[in-house]
Amino acid sequence: GDIVLSLERAKEQSEEFGHSFEREVSFLTVHSVLHLLGYDHETGEEDEKEMFALQDKIMDKIGLKRN
Repeated sequence: GDIVLSLERAKEQSEEFGHSFEREVSFLTVHSVLHLLGYDHETGEEDEKEMFALQDKIMDKIGLKRN
């Protein structure tokens, strides 16, 4: 699969959510890779919890914790 990010939209979202552009692009990349690996937060509450927990763990490991 492919990942395509709109850097313009990522910039807007970083401002909207009050965090750095680097964090937003990293988040979008991690989120997208998890989807490519088969995770899906839209298939049920348990799937969402699992994906988001892994997403947070990865972001924490790379030093970009959630605000």
